[in-house]
Amino acid sequence: MAGLGKKWVRFVRQYGPIARNDNMYDERIQKSARRYGVDAINFPHPYEARLLAAISPDAPKARSVVLTGTAGDGKSRLCGRVWKALGGDERTWGLDDIYHETKAQIAGRERVVGIIRDLTALPEHGPYGAFADKTSLLLAVSSAFLDADPDTIYVVAANDGQLMDTWRRLDNGGSAAETRALLEQCLIDGRQAENVAFFNLSTVPCTEILELALSALLSHPGWNEAYHDSEPDGFFGPDCPIRRNYEILSSAPFQSRLIALFKLMELNELHTPIRRVLLLLSNMLLGHPAATDRLMQPADIRGYIHDRTAFKGDIYQNVFGANLTPARRDGLEIIEFLNRFGIGEETTNRVDNILVFGPNDENLRVYYQELIENGLSRDSLERLRSLRNQYLEHPETAQDNDHEFLASLAAQRRKMFFTIPDEQAAELRLWDLTVFRHAGEFLSAVVEPLQRGERVVRANVAQIVKGLNRVFTGMLVSTDRELLIASGLSGSTTAVSQILQERVSVAPRKGEKIEIIWDGLPTLVVHLDDHTRSRLPLNLVRYEFLTRVAEGALPGSFSRECHEDILAFKSSLLAALARSRPQEDTGDLVFRLLTLNAEGEPADEAIEVRYA
Repeated sequence: MAGLGKKWVRFVRQYGPIARNDNMYDERIQKSARRYGVDAINFPHPYEARLLAAISPDAPKARSVVLTGTAGDGKSRLCGRVWKALGGDERTWGLDDIYHETKAQIAGRERVVGIIRDLTALPEHGPYGAFADKTSLLLAVSSAFLDADPDTIYVVAANDGQLMDTWRRLDNGGSAAETRALLEQCLIDGRQAENVAFFNLSTVPCTEILELALSALLSHPGWNEAYHDSEPDGFFGPDCPIRRNYEILSSAPFQSRLIALFKLMELNELHTPIRRVLLLLSNMLLGHPAATDRLMQPADIRGYIHDRTAFKGDIYQNVFGANLTPARRDGLEIIEFLNRFGIGEETTNRVDNILVFGPNDENLRVYYQELIENGLSRDSLERLRSLRNQYLEHPETAQDNDHEFLASLAAQRRKMFFTIPDEQAAELRLWDLTVFRHAGEFLSAVVEPLQRGERVVRANVAQIVKGLNRVFTGMLVSTDRELLIASGLSGSTTAVSQILQERVSVAPRKGEKIEIIWDGLPTLVVHLDDHTRSRLPLNLVRYEFLTRVAEGALPGSFSRECHEDILAFKSSLLAALARSRPQEDTGDLVFRLLTLNAEGEPADEAIEVRYA
């Protein structure tokens, strides 16, 4: 009979990208946990305390609740927490019914509480308490949303788009139309309604979700049971890939680098719901390309060790979905997000010299031992040495770069990304192992100072201004002390814009200045005067784009979309400039022609065209 440690690992597998849909719904996960006799991975949602306070006896006001967000954000689980807090029967909640109703003391008196745990799945025909069908129930919900002291409050869980679609399909008259406007105000404008506690779960930072999930997963008592169930030549023994992955995931350096990637995804305006974070963590721990569903089970381990294929269950590869088929990997949003960093495909000469010549070069050996050999199993180390020796001794066998050792370099670079210590990050140019070479600078020099309430140093602002100048003019401008707002004869989007409309000082001058502030994202603010400002949110891609352009890259070489975004920002600046500084009609046409000297410094010459 399997021990509790093995059952725990089999249960963790349910969160992964398996063929069945057990990992798709909180209800299914809870049933799986009961079946295996283990506790599910639980942690308090960042909004949970506020949600439970809203439906407590001491709440200052009785308000209905809306839980919205994308699929997997934790809406169903929070509905279950509400049901439990209200004293609802757990067996009743464990049924497949979508609508549940109970009575509870809320805001000083007894009220009826109706919970719609999934608005999309709510059938058209009931009954739902006193209501015969879905439409009648939703009209009652609409009335409760507008009532200052309702006898019945509702908790409604729905994906954001489906929430609005449902109310659009209701009768346009009366409370339904007013409720639809209220929901749009909450969802789009982010404002709270007087009679509705609105929680958009998609606004929770994905780094916060990752840290909570990591803590809950790694501290689960199931791992202690796994150590107890360990087998010398099998499950959770010294050569077990699941154990090795668990211990790597538990290490502070690995977690720090993983959290940095999630922070950058967040700064690139990418959202990762709880369900997908748990899917990723499960795949990281259990992924193996030869396993059923590409996820290992305890019974697999002895065979992999015997066949010397245990090294394929490697957390450094699994984090990017290397254990999955290409189609499955591309179909999982969170793994596709991580693969946008290009880790494994990007490299530097220094890194590849360490990987190819490190074992035999006395100057590189210490790097290779610390960053690659450390933590490798005996079989994996022997295989890597054999492949390298074959490649170096017979390079002619590597036709069209298809040698197995060359293919293994991508896997080694992925490992290096996680094993390079912070104190060597600058020396080994850590972030050059990603598409976003300036990501580390973006975090340390822009994001972190802003979040501490500090200013971004002048040099970083100047770098962004220089990039803007090169896009705005289409020329290799070297100045970074002022922003050159220029246009072409045929408009603002021409490739080269030599008609200078205005120079805006970076340093404060007569109401002008350029700064980077925090507004949910780092945001460049151009002050044209004391009252006129234009803003450009700087997500990761835009920061990388402008920094590369400032260093000499062609605007269209990194991101065509970013190039178009910056040209659109120039158009908004030109429009703001026209409003704040209208030109006088003198009867003559005067424009300033922008030119550059050999050093790229701009000069402008006034050209006057007189009307005949």
